[in-house]
Amino acid sequence: MNELCYESINRSPFIADQIADLPAQIEAAADAGFSWMGIDRPSIDQHCERGGTLEELARGLDARGVKCFELQPLVVTDDERQTLADAERLGELVDALRPPWVQCGLSGEVSPAALANFRRAGEMLAGLGARLAVEFLPFLPLCSIAKTRALLDATEVPGAAIVVDTWHFFHGPDDWSDLDALTLDELAYPQFDDHPPLLGDDLMEETTERRVLPGDGVFDLSRFAKTLRDKGYSGPVSVEILSAELRRLPLPEFARRVYAAALPYWS
Repeated sequence: MNELCYESINRSPFIADQIADLPAQIEAAADAGFSWMGIDRPSIDQHCERGGTLEELARGLDARGVKCFELQPLVVTDDERQTLADAERLGELVDALRPPWVQCGLSGEVSPAALANFRRAGEMLAGLGARLAVEFLPFLPLCSIAKTRALLDATEVPGAAIVVDTWHFFHGPDDWSDLDALTLDELAYPQFDDHPPLLGDDLMEETTERRVLPGDGVFDLSRFAKTLRDKGYSGPVSVEILSAELRRLPLPEFARRVYAAALPYWS
């Protein structure tokens, strides 16, 4: 059985004007059965601005037996100052919460400057014990497994690997042969979610507001999970449900429903 990771980002101020309440999310994730938690930086920043501390979050995770799996996002651009400043801030969070992964992506073209900044940020975080998990998105230049593999080959950042989000896989240019060819060494971890048929061309709106629970959409999640498990992937699975409808649920109910929907695919 693969352990499941709860993601804070659905209730992040990055997604909507809302209070993330990370301590309450830690409690809800633990009560629902999650072993891991992925935490987004905007929610952490909001927590600290409202008088909370990183130490409080670390104690809360430890008290409930939930481990921090990844922090996000590190956005790599051509701007060296901004990219490295973001990496430095994430380094402070890594030092406090000790996740094995920092999720990152490139918001623009895979330029020589962006590659250099990716390399420097990755080396900085590797020195703190965190690996870069690179996410591709179908509506950005870095849109596929192959292009992400090329980025990793070009930069040779120690331990960096690829995040495969089901939303991005099923809406992007990759097919099953690309997923079949992905090696365990190349895979950081999967992000797991479902989606109904698209309503329009605004993919950012679709991916942040209209995801549904596993099994409630059109993705072939059984084949996706079987493909990774047949490779021997036995690590945590990040369940990342971004949904305007579901974020209106009471937090404990949301966490329970997410866990219950994802578990059959990975047990």
